[in-house]
Formats: sequence, structure tokens, C-alpha cells
Amino acid sequence: MSAKKYLYMGNKVTTWEGLKPYIGKEACEVIVGSDRQKVYLLNYEQLRINYGESVDFQLRKEQVILCPQTVDFLYSKFTSTTVTYQKGSHPFLEEVVDGITSNCKNNREKALSLMRFCRDLYKKNITKDFSLYIYGGTEEELVEKPEELCECLGRLMVALCEIAGIPGRIVMHDIGGHITSETYIEGNWAYIDPRCGIYCLKPDGTFASVWEIWQNPELLRSQSEVVKADVSERFTWEERVWKCEKMYFHPREVNGLENYSLKDTFRYNYFQTTRKEAIDAGLLIQNKKYIQTLHQVFGLAGDGYRLSWRCNKLDEPISLIYRNDGFTQFFGHKPPMTRAMLEEEFIDPFEGTNVNILEWGLGPGSVFCYDTKVGQICGDGLGEEQWKIVRTGDRWVHKNVMGLIKSGNDPLHVAVKRGHQIGLRVYARLEMNHEFGPADPDNWMWVVLVGDFNKNHPEFRISGSVNLDFKHKEVRDFKLAVLREAAETGVDGISMDFVVYPPYFEAPDKDIMTQFVRDVRRMLDEIGAIENRRIDLIVRVPNKGSKELGLDWETWMKEGLIDIIVPFIHPHSAFDIVIDDFVSLGHKTGCKVYGCIWQALGFAEGDPQPSDKGRRRYAKEKTKEMYYSQALLFQRAGADGIQLAMGSGEWNSKPWFDDLADPKKIEYADKHYMVDCGPYTPLIFQPSKNRLSSNSERKVFLRIADDTFKAHRAGYRVEAILLFYSRSLQKGEKIDVYVNNQGPVVVSGDSPDERNKEVPIDWKKGFAETDLTSITPSTSHVFKPDWWKRGEHKIPVSAKWWKMGKNTIRLNYSVESPSAFRDFSIQWIELVLKYNKMEEDKK
Repeated sequence: MSAKKYLYMGNKVTTWEGLKPYIGKEACEVIVGSDRQKVYLLNYEQLRINYGESVDFQLRKEQVILCPQTVDFLYSKFTSTTVTYQKGSHPFLEEVVDGITSNCKNNREKALSLMRFCRDLYKKNITKDFSLYIYGGTEEELVEKPEELCECLGRLMVALCEIAGIPGRIVMHDIGGHITSETYIEGNWAYIDPRCGIYCLKPDGTFASVWEIWQNPELLRSQSEVVKADVSERFTWEERVWKCEKMYFHPREVNGLENYSLKDTFRYNYFQTTRKEAIDAGLLIQNKKYIQTLHQVFGLAGDGYRLSWRCNKLDEPISLIYRNDGFTQFFGHKPPMTRAMLEEEFIDPFEGTNVNILEWGLGPGSVFCYDTKVGQICGDGLGEEQWKIVRTGDRWVHKNVMGLIKSGNDPLHVAVKRGHQIGLRVYARLEMNHEFGPADPDNWMWVVLVGDFNKNHPEFRISGSVNLDFKHKEVRDFKLAVLREAAETGVDGISMDFVVYPPYFEAPDKDIMTQFVRDVRRMLDEIGAIENRRIDLIVRVPNKGSKELGLDWETWMKEGLIDIIVPFIHPHSAFDIVIDDFVSLGHKTGCKVYGCIWQALGFAEGDPQPSDKGRRRYAKEKTKEMYYSQALLFQRAGADGIQLAMGSGEWNSKPWFDDLADPKKIEYADKHYMVDCGPYTPLIFQPSKNRLSSNSERKVFLRIADDTFKAHRAGYRVEAILLFYSRSLQKGEKIDVYVNNQGPVVVSGDSPDERNKEVPIDWKKGFAETDLTSITPSTSHVFKPDWWKRGEHKIPVSAKWWKMGKNTIRLNYSVESPSAFRDFSIQWIELVLKYNKMEEDKK
């Protein structure tokens, strides 16, 4: 919260006189940031156009900015907590309030009942033509209209609460463009949104104020189902919380407070404005400027709005892209490979499936596996001494690719021709900066997987790295030439993969990279114009931190430079790839958004190394149920399709990949979720500093796409099993597990099953050897099958505890006494959901 101090200028306020710089239009001067100042004034002007010099604009002129400099005064002296309403001064409103609150036992119930009344006023005339709407008026007129706009409902809420004996004031979200209220309940200021039915309870059950939510927006994500049920039927809870997080309680928001009392109505004008009058005065023009600017301030994607998962219907199958790496199909195939083999094993299996795009890799790193004249073929020019240090499979790649080329069957041309014959669109994929350091002749990866362009031009590299720096025109020209060569083979699209491997600049420059993407788009359009066809452009970018790398995907989408975007993350430590912002912007721009499912968990290196001396490495592999979980997560988010980011040959052994496109096949299929590694695990439980406590608690989060309540209504019984991996618990130790505050389920070291559990890997030793955020175990373990299963704990939990969306898992480690506290850690936390038809249970 301290960071907000630097978003405003001025001194700490201790007197009424000290508030003056923070009031009304002039308060713009204390706001840091020209963009924030601009949108603050646009909001101010929009209300002026909308309401003229009537009450709702008058209140905006008098509002006081809420910031670190004013917070103490605003929450102590600014608003009286004693109501002085004169009974009989507004008889109609008194009758309304009495009717609403007659059965209420306390101010909490009264305030929420009044909120619901305001929230549902629009229902009185829900079919009204909004073009005939009348803005503003007295509180009596607002009730009779009926009112539905936030600025008037915020004022109405404060007035009705005053009549009910509850102090209140108006809250203004000046950049986000929303007006609500705060009421004084049970000794606390309570943020209440009467238009949307939003309020927030703290863990102790008391209401949260604007300031408290602004300090900790995560409070909104921890509300009970009772609180969520109060949201207006026009919205979903998820939509409104997202608006709060991204706009109204964003650190860059400008929030304000203003007092309003019915005893002061003589000070205000209550004339009304027709919608036509407001539009004629320039409301829509002003609103367009305002919306554009507030999006810039908050960095919102698309229209600043995304649908909740429950609003995304799971009806028809979505598209699949099968992406190979352009290397593995040759690596694992003993030479010679024929054209028939290539087609039969790596192209034909997709005929008649939900895969409609085959994304064909051009090769590993900066060498290629097709007949390139721009770069060089993998292994081309290596001497015998160099071949001695690489893998057998690398030799096979070179022999297979060269053999196909010499026989007139260039792999890329074969993929395009055969793909088209069986109804596939074929895209050529380039890994935009996949180089393999260090630059050492004894490094086998550098020798075989890095091309001469990099080897011969160290001046083009990022300092201290072997990655090429895109600030150099020569680097961009080389990449563009490779892409042009691929485009001229007849592919339907070009895929630029920016996930493997950043960085792309020593000093990230989004303008240079955006211009490069424009150049690629222009080149594809030129070739497409000659051949009378559209050549698509697809990009894969990190779903977080792209801007810091110089990858301004928002501009690429807004300018129509790309046709498909695939958000992903590298290294592959995230099980749940969040794509919602991409989907939102995709809806506005027409760019398709594909989720990405990676072939492996990435928690152990699966590729053989020359140093392995023939030994096989074993990774913690993904299960069919894990793929189903990730696919359903993307479908809930509204993805247009899914990219299956595979090596090459997985399709033959796992034809069920076709199911991932079809929600009807996976919605009620078994699932296997994982808590993301890195941010949440491994979990380390340590004693308190003073060692007076005998327990230690940790909390993690897990999003799931399954709706167990809907599944029950559809006739399924759902079994939920929580998994975690740790050393065996000793006598006197236990773990209490809570899911969304339900529980606990107890795992006790006193259980015979626990004492008989196989001794797991020494995770603590593994942690000492690696960064705590890394999940990779000691190297020696990966040569043992199922090494990761040691220390597995399976805990049955109620399926009813789990909700679609974000779930909170709390784990409390405890011992009999502080002196018995032992170091304890948990490696992975997972959830398995098993579905059974209820009629099958009866059989």
C-alpha cells in the first residue's frame, strides 16, 4: 500500500483547511501521472455533460480524493457518525424505507436490504427503451423512474440509509467510472455498491471499507457464497470482482469520498436531463475518449470485460493445433526415413480428427530440418570429431533430413502437400531465439544445434548470452528471410514462437519488435497477394511478463497483425495458464486465442544427455486426466482452440488427444489438477522465530474447471482425492487439510499406514542443491522409474468442498510440543477427480 503514496503529491491532512488541494477539479494537480490526470478530468467533464449543474455533478465537484495523505482525516473527522435526519421531511422516502426494513433486526440487515432495493430498482421497468432515459432527479424521482445508473443509486443509497438511521457517504471511482457508497455499520465503514450488489466482509466478519479493500483486493476473492449471492442478476460475481481488481481498486485508480445529507437538499439542484440532450451535448464523444484513456491507465485488455466461466457455454468442439518441434520425428527414427514413413507416422494420423492445423517445426535452435538456402540444415558441415560429442539421435536427424531432401522429398514440402490432401492447414513454426549456450566447442548443444549466423557474429548477441539481440537489423533480416523462405513453400500460416527462449533484447524495445511483426505481416501479405490467398500469422508469447521482454502483443492484436495468439509460460512450471485477458482482447479485435498444452510437466529433464551413458531418464509424466483438466480450463475461459505443443510422435500412442477439443467428452471425465509450482510449492513449514508455536500453516490456491454441483445434477457421483508428496510423518506429527475453509482432513504420523510408508526422496537435500522455486530433484533420482511417487499421500476429501474457479487449500503442520517441531516440506499438491454415473453405482 505504501506505493500509493507516490501516486499522489501533497502533505498529510490534519485539518479541514488541509483538504482543499484534494477537492474537485483542482485535485488533478496532486495526482501523479499525466495519463491519470487526463482521465480524471475526462471523467469530471463527462459528468458535467451528463448532468449539467445538477446534484450529481455538484457532488463530483465537491468530492475529496482518498489517498495516503487524506485517509486518516477521511476516516476520522470527515463524516459524522451521528444521523440528524428530521423525521417527516421526506414522507414518501420514509414509507419506502419502513417497508424495506420493517423486519430487519439491526443496521447490518437494514443496510443490505436497502442495497438490494436499489440493486433491483431497474426490474420495475426492465423493458424500457434506454434512448428515452431521463438522468438525475430527486430521491423520490429516482425511486419512481426507476433508477438504474450508479451515480444516482449511490446517492439514493446514502439518502435511504440516513432515513434508516445509518450514516453514509458517496464513493467515487473516478478513473474506473463507477459511483457507490460507504455506510457506517457496527463501528466500521462498509463499502457497498448498490447498483451491483457488491460488498466485502473481512475474515472477522465485519465489513471492509474502500480503503481496506484497496489495500488488499484479495479480500474480494475470499467471500462466502452468501455474499456472492447478493450480486445483481445483471452480472456475475466473477465479472464484478474482476472489475474491482482491474479498475476500482487498482493501485492507479483515483478514489474519492463526498458527504451527502437530505437536510442539505437546499444546496443542490435536482433538475433532470434527457438522454437526447446529453448526447447532443457530446456525451458519447466524451465517453469514447474517456474509455480509451482509462484502458491505457489500467492496462486493460480488450473491452475491459470478460465473461465468467459459467457464462461460457460448453457446446461444440473447438479447434486443435498439433505442434511438433520439427526435430523429434527425425531424432527417434533410425535412418533411412522414407516419405511414406514421414506421412504415415507424423501427418496421416490427424485425418478425420479435431486437429485442423498442423504446426510443423522448422527445426531446433537456429539450424533447420528442411531444404533451407537461408540458414543451414542440422548437422551440416560438422566434422567427425564434432559428431563424436553429440547424441546418436542427432546423427539420425541429419541423415534422415538429408536423405529425404536428396530423394526429392523435402520434409516441409511433404508436410504441406500431404496435409492439404487430408484437409489440414499447415503452419511453419520458427523458434525466435532458441540458441544453446555456452559458446564452447565442447558443448554438444552449441556444436550441433546452433547455426553459423550466430557462431560467426558474436557482435549480434546479447552481452553475457548466446541469444541474439533483435535491436540489430541483421538479426531481424535473418529471421525474416527464414520466414519468407518457409512462407514460399505454400504453408497456410507462419508461427513465431517467442516462448522458447527469451530474452530478445539486452534492453527490451517493444517498438522495434512491433515493427518487426509488421514487417512479417507485410511480407506474408505480399506473398499472399501474388498467390491469391491469406497467409495467417500466429504467435506464441509468455502469458505473463511479455511487455518486459519487448513483446507488445496487445498492439499486435489491435493492429490486426496476427491471426492467432497462444499465451504460454516458460519454464513449464505452471499447470494453469491464465488466458482471460487475451480472450477479452480477442473478442474485440477478432484475433483468435488458443490455450497451450505442453507435452510434459517440465519438472525433470526427459531428454537423454551424452553424459547419461545410455541410461534412461524418467520424468514425472503428465496423465490423460491432466490433459483433460488443462483443456477444460481453457474451454471455460473461452479459448477459440488449443495448441498441443508436442515433440512429434505422441499422437500414435495417445489418440485420445482428439477428445481435448470436445467439451462433451471431457467435462465429466476424470481430471488431475496440480497446484502451480514456483509460486506456491515447494511448501516449507518452519517453526516460529521464538519457537513457542507447535504448528506452522501454509496456504495455496488451485483453479479447477469442474463444476461438481452441476455434475451431481447431471447424474454423476464425483470422488475427490487430494495428493501431496513429502517425507513420511513421524509419531506426534500431523497435517490438517482445509479446502475453502471446509475440513479438516487429518493426516497423522500415528497412523500405521503412515509409519509403513516408503521413505521418500530427501527433499531437503534436493532443496539445498537448487533454488527453492525449482521443482527439479537431485539428478541421481531421475534414473529411477517412478522416483516422484515416493512420499505420495492420498487424502479423500469431499467433492462438495471444491468449487469451479479458484480454491484455497490450507495445510497446517503441527506437533505435540514446540520442542518436537521438525523441518517439514511438501513438494507437489494435486487434486484427482473421479466421475461415476450414479446408475452404474447402483448396478
